[in-house]
Amino acid sequence: MKLALVTLLITSSSLITAQPQDEEVDISGCLAPASGRATFTVVGQQGPKGPPGPEGPQGQKGERGWRGDKGEKGLKGAEGVGLRGHTGLPGSIGPRGYRGPDGTRGPLGPPGLPGPRGGQGPPGVSVVNLTDAQYKQIKKELSKEFKQWSKCELVSTSCKELYQCNPTTASGYYDIRTPNGWKRVFCKMDNTDCGAGIRGWMRSAYLNMSDENATCPAGLNYTVHSSKRMCTRTHPRCSSITFPTHGATYTKVCGRARGYQYSTNEAFLRGGNSLDSYYVDGLSVTHGSPRKHIWTFAVGHTKLTNTNANCPCNRGGTAAPSIVGNNYFCESGTDKIVPRQWYMNDPLWDSQGCAAGSTCCNRGGPWFTTTLSKEVYDDIELKMCFDEPASDENIGLDELEIYVY
Repeated sequence: MKLALVTLLITSSSLITAQPQDEEVDISGCLAPASGRATFTVVGQQGPKGPPGPEGPQGQKGERGWRGDKGEKGLKGAEGVGLRGHTGLPGSIGPRGYRGPDGTRGPLGPPGLPGPRGGQGPPGVSVVNLTDAQYKQIKKELSKEFKQWSKCELVSTSCKELYQCNPTTASGYYDIRTPNGWKRVFCKMDNTDCGAGIRGWMRSAYLNMSDENATCPAGLNYTVHSSKRMCTRTHPRCSSITFPTHGATYTKVCGRARGYQYSTNEAFLRGGNSLDSYYVDGLSVTHGSPRKHIWTFAVGHTKLTNTNANCPCNRGGTAAPSIVGNNYFCESGTDKIVPRQWYMNDPLWDSQGCAAGSTCCNRGGPWFTTTLSKEVYDDIELKMCFDEPASDENIGLDELEIYVY
């Protein structure tokens, strides 16, 4: 049998060996070699840790780790400040055509068939006993009444002609001849509002929302705030309404308006000097094409705060543009601005409630009267204009009257 080499690791603390040593030991038993002796390698205790070896080459890239949890949402960044883009100008209204010439008189028609004989009338008043002077007086009165009625009621084309024909005519509704047939209009025959010595004004525009049956004209929205029925704008910039004058010629315009302020109106807008665009926060009254200015109702920012958004007649507001001149009323309905709020305590353009030092209520309101440069027969246009959205600026119109003469 071959000699078997058996290696034993001896860890006894009694054996201290720096290096492994070989020793021969006698072995007996079933595992003993044939010679009865075997060589063992004796290993001592582990020595101290040696210094680190040189860095080995980089190992292969490990597998991708698991995705981490989603982090918390960061704080909202500061709001950026951008410039507002310019809004395009609205297109102009086409020119109104000239009044056509009167048509030629048609040929005389054939005589009609005689009508049926009328019934017998009541007994007439005997004139046998009238003197010659009494008879002439009755005849004169009857003739005067007939001529006056035929001229005033059948010939007049305006309230001015009605009054000139009969100065005793009272204010009220009358039929006048127009290029489009007979029209029923309201005539103002007194001079309490539109200037001394002038009677016979014809009403072109009328709005009174305190009448529960009144509706807003086409082009304006109906709204109610604090039980007040009002009309507000429909367009982001200017809402336009046209009121007819029925072809009547005029040189003077008279009227008034009443409304209520919403939020931060700015009266006359810096750089605005065109009747075809928004030059004011408020109402613009014009006639003709191209538009010609009649009157402006402006809404100032506030009564007390000193800002260029105020009325020009109050605390340094922006001056009215040259297209307006002095033909305007301007008021504010609040002492202090609270954005996005209606101010119902002080109506606009009533020439009341102005702050100390303001001259806005000293401009002759609430009625205005102005004279045009020449006689015209144009319809009247009212524009409700602003330079910001309705959520930031608006007015509620509840009363309006415009007359021409």
